[in-house]
Amino acid sequence: MTAQQKATLVEGRSPLKAAVLAVLLEGPTYGYDVAQRIDRRMGASWHVQPKHIYKLLEQLESAGLVWHEDRSIDVHPHTRRHYHATDEAVRARREWLVAPPAASILRADIHTRLAFCTEEEIPELLRALNEYRIDLIEEVEENAETETPRVSWLGTVMSLYRAAVDKRLKAELEWVAEACRALEEAVAER
Repeated sequence: MTAQQKATLVEGRSPLKAAVLAVLLEGPTYGYDVAQRIDRRMGASWHVQPKHIYKLLEQLESAGLVWHEDRSIDVHPHTRRHYHATDEAVRARREWLVAPPAASILRADIHTRLAFCTEEEIPELLRALNEYRIDLIEEVEENAETETPRVSWLGTVMSLYRAAVDKRLKAELEWVAEACRALEEAVAER
């Protein structure tokens, strides 16, 4: 398998595989820790659940980018599976990092609901938009609470990422307000 083919293996609909691989390139660890480290680095916008990490670890392992070993833990006879990045992982991640970023299309559930609702369903859509607005506000607040000082390279990168998330969330909040106004006007005209 070529480096380009391996780089493709860390791409996909979400950059989560690349994040998992990057964590493992920092040092061997187990799945739950991978999820925790991604959450700390990426903040509230990702909400990585450990159960989703294990499937990605299996995919990366079958691609030859990671390998595992079972280590004993304090509670005998239990073990914990630790994953290690391979030399191929270094090359695949580098290829992914230097490749042009894929243009992504926003595919939020609320946008799909809007695109496929009928006029009769506007009240339900307005309720869903309000719930979405509340979720966005909570994410903005949580993102602000986890601001990272720019005292190190990692702090600078995390701060820049959180600033980007904040701008996107606020823009989405603006769109929700605009969509609600337009839908309310449509209801009033009926």
